[in-house]
Amino acid sequence: MNKIINGSIESLDQMIDFITGLSDEAYMMAPKPLFNSSIGQHLRHILDVYMALMSSDNLEKINYDIRRRGLALETVRSEGLIELNVIHQWLITFDADLLTLPTTVQSEVSVCSEQSAQMASSMGRELCFASSHLTHHLALMAAIAKFLGHDVNNEFGVAPTTATFLRSQQQKSDTCAP
Repeated sequence: MNKIINGSIESLDQMIDFITGLSDEAYMMAPKPLFNSSIGQHLRHILDVYMALMSSDNLEKINYDIRRRGLALETVRSEGLIELNVIHQWLITFDADLLTLPTTVQSEVSVCSEQSAQMASSMGRELCFASSHLTHHLALMAAIAKFLGHDVNNEFGVAPTTATFLRSQQQKSDTCAP
């Protein structure tokens, strides 16, 4: 399997494991003032990125400006898991030849006014972005879960380069052990 697709599946598997291990209450709670969004709202945001990729079958344009706020999956954990599994299935069957095809990405770029920009990219680059974006939000979601008293795997939300660094540090300490 292609390493971009495989890495994306690994990240998605972490998210599925994380969401599966949560309580329904923790999934929908936004513990203010530290957090303004719930785990479910973060998940919906992540899923919107993947849905933009999945709906760009012709690869002409990926539109990240389309958001689906207020869906049941923001508050109902089982709904979030259903969409995660749909994306998982899509990735398993994804044609690696599509990764190099050019595409145009549309995304809002200003917080002060509605301004979208379009730029050239590829499906491979955008799949890498989606996976990195998932990891970033998983770190935030893990912090919310820990704040709410859940035990969370310390590997959840760790970027691939950080994981490589941590493995190298562990190998160094393993070789230095008496």
